[in-house]
Amino acid sequence: EEGYSIDEQKDKLEAYCKIKDWKIYDVYVDGGFSGANTQRPELERLISDVKRKKVDIVLVYKLDRLSRSQKDTLFLIEDVFAKNDVAFISLQENFDTSTPFGKASIGMLSVFAQLEREQIKE
Repeated sequence: EEGYSIDEQKDKLEAYCKIKDWKIYDVYVDGGFSGANTQRPELERLISDVKRKKVDIVLVYKLDRLSRSQKDTLFLIEDVFAKNDVAFISLQENFDTSTPFGKASIGMLSVFAQLEREQIKE
């Protein structure tokens, strides 16, 4: 798919950071690992860096680059990023937790995460 290789994603994210005049602390790429779980080396390193206050924004190309599970995505956004005063931005979906609309979107995401949990139980 056009614009979806790791290099193309990195290029677009770097261009976005340049427009915003943001300094890139690091790039975390879990190539070859499924986004279906959070047991990924680079994601674990990102979480560690967030908790150690190394970053103030986490930027991804697309929401499913963070996780393919709504429950895990919500956990990361609310319990890891927000609790450490780190904004989360997904470029493709224009999802930005530093804005009022972005914060409201977390609420919608939590509803779908709850639905996902209930469907798994059935």
